[in-house]
Amino acid sequence: MALARSTGSRPSARRDGVLAFLLLGGALAVLPVLSDAELPVLLASGALGLGVLGAVVRSTVRRRGEPYGPADRVTVGRSVLVALAAALLPVGLAPVLGQDGGRPAEAWCWAVFAVALPAWLLDGVDGWVARRTGTATHAGARLDQEVDAVLLLVLSVAVAARLGLPGAWWVVLIGAMRYLFLLGLRVRPAWRRGLPFSSYRRVVAGIQGGVLLGALVPLIPLPLAVTAVAVALVLLLVSFGRDVRWLERSERGLS
Repeated sequence: MALARSTGSRPSARRDGVLAFLLLGGALAVLPVLSDAELPVLLASGALGLGVLGAVVRSTVRRRGEPYGPADRVTVGRSVLVALAAALLPVGLAPVLGQDGGRPAEAWCWAVFAVALPAWLLDGVDGWVARRTGTATHAGARLDQEVDAVLLLVLSVAVAARLGLPGAWWVVLIGAMRYLFLLGLRVRPAWRRGLPFSSYRRVVAGIQGGVLLGALVPLIPLPLAVTAVAVALVLLLVSFGRDVRWLERSERGLS
């Protein structure tokens, strides 16, 4: 029956996917008007935004075994904002990485902040909707987690640019930690073991997005932004270290 429900929900996933692409396409169409970026940069922006959204929509349309529900609709809607934030990265990074150097314009920082803030605030809404409607699925939870991870990576790159590249490269570690952990799974399959609930892990994960958003605001002095982001990174490293230690001890039968 679950498979039948999943098959029946596929048209809804396709419909929401088309709507999501239309919304993102409309926003990308306005980007050349609001930015003086060159054509290659605009093409990179479009490719990045469409790539992020395409991955999300593809995962919902091709889902097997679990239905596409109202919580997934919220996640897809949030992914439009995340994709737009990703599309803004090339526009801000081009002058920073080019011959001009320096830092991105304050207007760009505000633009990324304005797009990413609602995406971050909506985190958890999809989970609430799933519980409220009784439609929680493992696939939906994974999708939500992946959208969160992309948003964190986008924000960490944007903040690194605002703090000054290449010196602030370490900020990107905040967004890259999850992907580094996934790479570690290839070396240590034992890390695939399910982790016990940790309030520390949950709080630290919630802090990261808020700190990065705050550090992106041009009104925040750079020294304060650097300090806040450094503290957030240390907390995240401790969190991952605790989890890896537990996994290794569990593998040896010591936990």
